[in-house]
Amino acid sequence: MFIKQSLNPNSATIYNSNILVVDDTSLNRELVSSYLESEGYTHIEMAEHGQDALDKMENFMPDLIISDLLMPVMGGIEYIKKIKKSDQYRHIPIIVQTALTTNEEKQEAWSSGANDVLSKPIHRLELLSRVKVQLVTMHMIKQLENYYTMAQKDIKQAFTLQKSLLPSVDTIANIEKRYNLQVDYIFEPSRFLSGDMWGLVEIDDTQLGVWICDYSGKGIQAALNTFRIHTLVQEYANSAATPSEMIDLINRRFHEMISVGQFATFLMGIVDIKAKKFRYVGASAPDPIIYFPSKKEFALCDGAGLPLGVTANALYPERQIDAPKGSSIILYSDLLWEPKSLPGVCLLPEYLPAFMDELQGKNLVSTLRTHLDMLGDIKLNDDLTLIEIKL
Repeated sequence: MFIKQSLNPNSATIYNSNILVVDDTSLNRELVSSYLESEGYTHIEMAEHGQDALDKMENFMPDLIISDLLMPVMGGIEYIKKIKKSDQYRHIPIIVQTALTTNEEKQEAWSSGANDVLSKPIHRLELLSRVKVQLVTMHMIKQLENYYTMAQKDIKQAFTLQKSLLPSVDTIANIEKRYNLQVDYIFEPSRFLSGDMWGLVEIDDTQLGVWICDYSGKGIQAALNTFRIHTLVQEYANSAATPSEMIDLINRRFHEMISVGQFATFLMGIVDIKAKKFRYVGASAPDPIIYFPSKKEFALCDGAGLPLGVTANALYPERQIDAPKGSSIILYSDLLWEPKSLPGVCLLPEYLPAFMDELQGKNLVSTLRTHLDMLGDIKLNDDLTLIEIKL
C-alpha cells in the first residue's frame, strides 16, 4: 500500500499553516488576526492591498489568503485574478471578506477564483469554521498530490522491473542464432502495469520453450502475480521433463499463493526444431496459431484448460501440432479475441480466415505494429501481448 496514514491532517498541521490577511483597514486586519491567534494559528502575515500582498508573498508563501475586495492600489478582484493566473500561487485557497451585499458583487468574487465569501462584519466562529474547512481541504489535496507522486514513481519502477523480466534484445538475438529462427513480439500494457508476461526457455540445442500468461485483473496486483509466475517458470524450467509436468508444478504452487477467485490463463510450449513439432499445454489460453506465410494459410490449435490457480489438482493434457520450417508460431493475449478492442484485428476462429487473407503472407507482428501506428493514440482496454516465432 502506498497510503499508510490517514488523509485527515492533524491539528498541529492545520495551526502551523501560513495565513495572509489582506485589508486596507488596520482595524479589520487586527481583528481577523486576533480571531485566528485565539484559535491557535501562529503564522500570520498582513498586507494593506493586493500589490502589498503580492510583494510579501515572495518571502511568505501562504497556505490560505483572507482578502478584502475594496482596496486602493490593487483591489481584491484584480489581486485574486493575478493569484489564479500564477502557476506558483493558483493552488492557494482564498476567502473573501467584503461589505458588498448584492448577489452580482459576490458572484464576481466567485467568478474571479475565490473559494469562499464572508460578509462583513466578520463573526468569529463563522470565520474560524470557514478557515478550518479551507485549510483541511488544502492539506488533504497536498497529501493526495504527494501520494500520487510517490505512487507514480513506484509504479514506474515496477513497470521498469516488469519489462526487465521480458526476454532482452541480446537474449533474443542469441536464441535466434542458436536455433536458426526469428522471434518478434509486441508488449503493450493497457495502463501503467500489465497482467501479461511471456518468456523463452532454452532447453537444449533443438528444443526451445516459450510461455505466455495473463493474470486476471489489472494494475499492481496483476503485475505482482505475473512476477510470481515468472519466478515459478524460472524455478522449474530445468527440472520439469515435459510441458505437462511443468504446468502442473507451477499450478500447484501458484494455487497456494493467490486468493480464492483469482487465476491466470497460461500456455507453455516447446518448439522442437528437430522433430518439426510444437508441443504445448494450455490453461484457458487463447488458441495458438501455426501460420504459413508462403502459403497464406494457418492452422488453429487448442489452448483450452482450467486456468492456473483455480484448483491444485487440475489436469493439463499435452497437445502437439506440426511446425515445419517456414511456418510461424503465434501466441497472444485475449485482447486479440475481442472484436471491438482493437479495430480491424480479431483472432477469434470466426474472424481469423478473413484476417489471415488480408495479411497476404506478411509478418503478423510487424503488420500489427503498423496498424497500431495508424490508429494513433488508441486506449487499449486490456493488455496486449503478441509473440511470433518464425521457424
